[in-house]
Amino acid sequence: MRKKLPFMILQDILLTGLVLCVFALFHHVLPRMNPGPNSAASTPVVLTPAPEKAGPSRAEPQYETPWQETFAGRFTPETVVTENSYSSPEISVTIDTVSTQINGEPLVYYVADIYISRIENFQTYVENEYFNQFIKTPADELAQMCDAVVSINGDYCNAQDQFGFFVRNGVLYDDRQTESDICVLFRDGTMATYGPKEYTVEDVLARQPYQVWKFGPMLLDANGQPLEDFNVRGAIGGRNPRSAIGYYEPGHYCFVVVDGRQADWSRGLDIRQLAQLFADLGCRAAYNLDGGASATMTFDGQLINRQSKYREIGDILLIKEVGSQP
Repeated sequence: MRKKLPFMILQDILLTGLVLCVFALFHHVLPRMNPGPNSAASTPVVLTPAPEKAGPSRAEPQYETPWQETFAGRFTPETVVTENSYSSPEISVTIDTVSTQINGEPLVYYVADIYISRIENFQTYVENEYFNQFIKTPADELAQMCDAVVSINGDYCNAQDQFGFFVRNGVLYDDRQTESDICVLFRDGTMATYGPKEYTVEDVLARQPYQVWKFGPMLLDANGQPLEDFNVRGAIGGRNPRSAIGYYEPGHYCFVVVDGRQADWSRGLDIRQLAQLFADLGCRAAYNLDGGASATMTFDGQLINRQSKYREIGDILLIKEVGSQP
């Protein structure tokens, strides 16, 4: 029995070692070879959701100009013309005819509310580009020649021998200071009126004028209120047929024509009453143009107001389509 004891001890030791090896294999070695999802040795996997099926695409509106976006609700994808309105991707015009009374006498006037998408939609046309001969044409024919959506007569520019500061459609024709009020439409769409001592030609030119008109007077002060004193002489201040332009904000303007000298239809407005009308419309600036029998408004190539007597004219302010610009 004593001779077998060392062998049995050795056998027990070997068996114990085998058990320990098996335990170590399953509890330490194999887990390290196959780490679980929370092990620091595993590689992170970014799970991405299955792509969604594409639905119908909704294209965002495409705007060519800032004004097209600002006044998007005014423009239409296609050209739409009614009896008193016009809308397209770049122009919106609505004309209201107002029949009322003032001091118990009849008054009829026309307000064209105008939105444009770019400054080039607002143009001036003069029958004689050299401005040295007064060529006259019926207002509706001038409008048709220019493809005008809406137009009014201008500032009588090609019948004035000494015109003074004069810009048309971005072209400077004369840079002399004048004694008249001027109205300036700048390329950024802002419009401002100035008395003869309130500006210098150099300052205006530095701001890139697109149109400079000279007839007058200007009608509103810096706060959009009617002026108390007007730079006007003689019969121009009295009760007459009127043409004038108003400004709300860049890209938004109005043309106003007042019928007059017709006792059974419309007596017209004096200069104070005209200024009050533009203040009531909410304009920030307004300017009187040539009036009397020249006061005319066309829409879609047709004369829509009643001239006090038939008269042909030499220039017009107009709104027209110009298409995409480079």
